[in-house]
Amino acid sequence: MVGGLARVIAWLRGDPESLSVVKSMKGLLEAQDIVIVLPDPGSKVRCDVVVEPLESVPVEFNVEAPASVRDPDPWRALFKALSAPGAFKTLRIGIDPGAMCSIAAYADNILVWLEKVECREVGPRVKWLVEVVGAESHKVNLGGGAGFGEAASSISGEGLAFTIALESWTTSRPVQSKVKVKDSDLLAAMTIALYR
Repeated sequence: MVGGLARVIAWLRGDPESLSVVKSMKGLLEAQDIVIVLPDPGSKVRCDVVVEPLESVPVEFNVEAPASVRDPDPWRALFKALSAPGAFKTLRIGIDPGAMCSIAAYADNILVWLEKVECREVGPRVKWLVEVVGAESHKVNLGGGAGFGEAASSISGEGLAFTIALESWTTSRPVQSKVKVKDSDLLAAMTIALYR
């Protein structure tokens, strides 16, 4: 393991879709002391978890890890690697509605998602997150901003329950995070995600 880091994941998959997943999540995860390494064949790597290739690979990797995961879906593989050796206990999703809806999701104590989408697209995105993260339980908190009605309809349309979160404190007491977020709407979504 790399000294001082919370988690090191060795990613042995080389398919384009999975490499795109790694690239898109790299900054968010590294801000939280989680590093995904793409080892060169033959190099020696010690890590916390290894994401195995989908098929047997003729190239030899020298990887030591107490846990390994394999899943055809690269997103699911990533979330399994983040939670290994078990599953996440709780997925908390916060939505800050407005002209666009900001979405933030925490799997246990790891910020695993930050995004802005059209409010009508919130329901399908939240449903996808619930399914792909695979936590034992989930909670969806929706702020009461300008796009509330459209977001609430979208979430309900996917058969998901949600709690209405009071937004008055999201600006005055935003969540403290290792992830530096300059966008106030995304920061509000992060705070709403942690609303009780």
